[in-house]
Amino acid sequence: MDKPRGKKYARRALALLLGCALLFLTACHSDGPIDIELREGESFTVAVAEEPDSLNPLIATSEAAKEFFLLAYDPLWRLDAEGKPVACLAEDYSLSSDSLTWTIRLRQDAYFSDGVQVTSADVRYTYETMMVSSPVYDPCFDGISDIRCPDSFTVVITTDYVKGDMRINPVPILPRHIWGEVSGDLSAFENEKIIGSGPFVLQAASDDPQDISWTFRARSDHFMGESTLGSVRFVYYGSENGAGRAVSMGDADAAIGMTDVQLTTLQGVPGVRLIQSYLPTSEIRAIAFNTRKGVFTEQAMRQMIEYCCDRAWMLSMSSGDGGMTGSSWASPGASYFYDIVNLRPFDASMGEGILFSFGYGDVDQDGKMEDIVTGDKLTFKLVTSSKDDWSSTAGTVLSEALAGIGVSLNWQTTDGDVQDICLPKGDWDMCMLSWRGSANPVLAARNFRTSVNSLTGWNSESFMNAYTQLCSATDEISVQNTTIQLQQIFYDECPYVILAYHSDIQAIRDDRWTGYEDVLEKAGGLFGIGSIEAYMTITPGANAEG
Repeated sequence: MDKPRGKKYARRALALLLGCALLFLTACHSDGPIDIELREGESFTVAVAEEPDSLNPLIATSEAAKEFFLLAYDPLWRLDAEGKPVACLAEDYSLSSDSLTWTIRLRQDAYFSDGVQVTSADVRYTYETMMVSSPVYDPCFDGISDIRCPDSFTVVITTDYVKGDMRINPVPILPRHIWGEVSGDLSAFENEKIIGSGPFVLQAASDDPQDISWTFRARSDHFMGESTLGSVRFVYYGSENGAGRAVSMGDADAAIGMTDVQLTTLQGVPGVRLIQSYLPTSEIRAIAFNTRKGVFTEQAMRQMIEYCCDRAWMLSMSSGDGGMTGSSWASPGASYFYDIVNLRPFDASMGEGILFSFGYGDVDQDGKMEDIVTGDKLTFKLVTSSKDDWSSTAGTVLSEALAGIGVSLNWQTTDGDVQDICLPKGDWDMCMLSWRGSANPVLAARNFRTSVNSLTGWNSESFMNAYTQLCSATDEISVQNTTIQLQQIFYDECPYVILAYHSDIQAIRDDRWTGYEDVLEKAGGLFGIGSIEAYMTITPGANAEG
């Protein structure tokens, strides 16, 4: 069964909403504001192909927003370029003998960008608010049952089970004195000023159609030390082509969020270094099966579809060189990724053999498979989204392969998300969808844990047992071994066919900038890596080719 949210969760949330302000005032106080020092220095311009969907961390899901939060906020622990947790606001911690109580000591030199000191009240407020109001970060709090702040710089967190992923928690710590004063629905708060304790401060934002941009100024007084940059400016160029053109023309110093098209257009441009990255959060593309109805309740029939998936051709036709064929639910950029051995190959004849074994055949010799008892033709309902360019191509390739063995597709395309049509108990057989991975293996595996939370209805006792072990794993070897087991179970039972991993394509003007090489070597990319190290180390330099 699922890991419980925490036995005391509802009571703690109610206490927060009804009366914990008095406790915060008595146990978690802070000194008055100080003056924040901003650094002078070179500005680094990043061309982006998307705008942030929101500046509110409770609801924002876009990659642009996550990058903004990375600069402006601090979590308790950050990830370094290798994806390992390092102390941030949490200066140190200790665990009880049963590993269920975390006593976290906070730094005393951390201040929000309005000069107010960060205290345990902010941590507690953030965590309990996220539990109630944030569908984005809510999964990070599974198992947490109690949060206390006995003094201004100590947070005590109690869990219902050994929570191995406590330090792989990207939740940005919010200023209680700002958010606690918001009336009404917190998810409606626009948060345009972004008051955070991070090493950069949102100094300016422009919504001028000719200059949609956000400028973050580096702090001189941040406990992480000074960035070598004076500021980072994100400029929205309207499209991937626009972002790529900006960096090739020298109007931007870097570009992120590009597609395989830019791999061709930017190749060989003097001074531009292309970076094709597979990050922990890289996009994963897949076919999902409705295991609640029809023939796809049978594992072998789901594997039949995989035998008809020419992954390499799907990828080549949809993304060119902008990705790699898939096998596992984890991104290849994740430290726990396991590339499945003995992957079932593209072999439609193997799929046809499975159909024969289930009592299908072309009895009337019309080129169509039918149930040899009832005579019903074999047709599957496939749902794709027009928002996913790749799914149309992949669907066409699959349709041709299935037609070759006498199987038809009833193909429906939606202008929205496929989940809007493919409800857990909806009338569908297959859908094509994508998601982004996570540096936290617990959060990544969580999406497939039970039929209650699964789009497909897949419910695996072996997967759930391994997932329970992963939740409590505290050492790297146990995490690695358990995630390998989870990925193998998932593949063997085939609730999805993982088609491809889409690469994150970035570029930097290496004729102007240096200092980032170590980060690139460790993380495989500079931006979107879940670490702030690139922004802290990129250094201006003439003719600084890497």
